[in-house]
Amino acid sequence: MDNAERKKMRTKQVIATNVILLISITVYFIVFNMFEVTSFQFFALLGIIMLLQAITGLIKGDSTSSFIPVFEQVARYEKQKMGDEWFKQRKMNHIWRFIVSGMMFLQAYWNRNTSDNMIQVDISFLLILALLIFAIINTSQYLHIRKVDRSASHMDMKGYTRKSTLMAIAAGIAIATVFIIVTISYVLI
Repeated sequence: MDNAERKKMRTKQVIATNVILLISITVYFIVFNMFEVTSFQFFALLGIIMLLQAITGLIKGDSTSSFIPVFEQVARYEKQKMGDEWFKQRKMNHIWRFIVSGMMFLQAYWNRNTSDNMIQVDISFLLILALLIFAIINTSQYLHIRKVDRSASHMDMKGYTRKSTLMAIAAGIAIATVFIIVTISYVLI
């Protein structure tokens, strides 16, 4: 794949990812404003979605097929470019989906007796949160694309999954800390 084709593919990938994210956030706001969704229902639904994604990923195995053609093209390209690290990354993604699904079910269990409406926070706070989610997803996608596209051989990718997972955990802890501090500050003000 030459540079022009790769750049076109990556542009389509970023656009598709952002459109899906925008649609998801819009649906979230519409549904939560139309219906009274409790914390239990919210976390249970997220747990089910993550569990279905994890199971679907396991069933697909090493297939690069996707409902969205550009994602299939990206998967084929990255599978060829990354070699064994692509398979490791897929396995790690499945493991993390199961872990996040379990965390969501645990949150649902802890909130099973609450009847609070999930969307009782200020719309400006949710907008800032949505923008932060966009920034995090686009930054991580940019870093991944840059690493994969700049690699000259499979050896350049050796250890990538382990390193990127450790960086994601560290970033997640830092972002969670910021979220907690901002949320506490927001509630106290």
